[in-house]
Amino acid sequence: MDVALAKKFDFQPTFYKYSAKEAIFYALGVGTESSGSGLRFVYEKDANFSVLPTFAVVPGFHVINKLDSVPGLKWDWSKILHGEQFLQVLRPFPTEATLRSQGQIADILDKGKGALILINVDTFNDETNEKLSHAQYSIFEVGAGGFNGERTSTEERQVESVPTRQPDTVAEQGIAANQAALYRHASGDLNPLHVDPKFAAKFGFSQPILHGLCTLGFAVRHVLHQYANDDVSKFVAVKVRFSKPVTPGQTLITEMWKEDARIHFQTKLKEDGTVVLGSGYVDLVDPVAIVRDSISDVKITA
Repeated sequence: MDVALAKKFDFQPTFYKYSAKEAIFYALGVGTESSGSGLRFVYEKDANFSVLPTFAVVPGFHVINKLDSVPGLKWDWSKILHGEQFLQVLRPFPTEATLRSQGQIADILDKGKGALILINVDTFNDETNEKLSHAQYSIFEVGAGGFNGERTSTEERQVESVPTRQPDTVAEQGIAANQAALYRHASGDLNPLHVDPKFAAKFGFSQPILHGLCTLGFAVRHVLHQYANDDVSKFVAVKVRFSKPVTPGQTLITEMWKEDARIHFQTKLKEDGTVVLGSGYVDLVDPVAIVRDSISDVKITA
């Protein structure tokens, strides 16, 4: 790794044009139902039609796809793990637009057995030049450490441990058997790990696994539904650690704790209690706890 050289690399901007169709496809990719309050994310003629805030990862992926061309960056796709994700949305995404995303290597940390690569992605509405979102992808590359680099960085967005008390609210939602196949096309992340059983077996999985960012999309929807009444304008930011893989067909349990404008959360598997998203938080504008019964396939209890 040549950290200085990689950080100097001038990424060319990437462009992504979308319409309501792509926004809806993404919403379906993260488990949004076409009934109840979910209708606003999957029906373009709904009076409150909106784009989910985590849609921002779609244009960001086009930047991540170019990391194998960065000079000074030792990159091997077969050894890449998505460790953590930060996403800040500065204003709601329009229902259609051409987006321009600009990447930057924020830092590369030497973790001994691997390297932690911090990639910042800023996304703009290319027509108005308004900045819509800022993201930081924390990518761990196995076997790329030991280059005498720094172990920590002020550039790194930090996770926060969830409170030790019982969660204030809990959401439960099953994952469809074809969710990974749907999400890979909705997001543009066509990694065969998420659809090809033989390819998944090479990495020790009994079957294809769900994208971590898909699991994140589920969890953020749960928080947005519970504490913002599905109003995307109240979303500020999310930070989370990807702890364990999820298999389509399993059931997610998202536990939430409200502390002022910050909603701490973690997501577990109902089947065995494994934490798959850990140390997460969502920042909202004026969050309000909403007592709900079961709504569609998302079951919320307080």
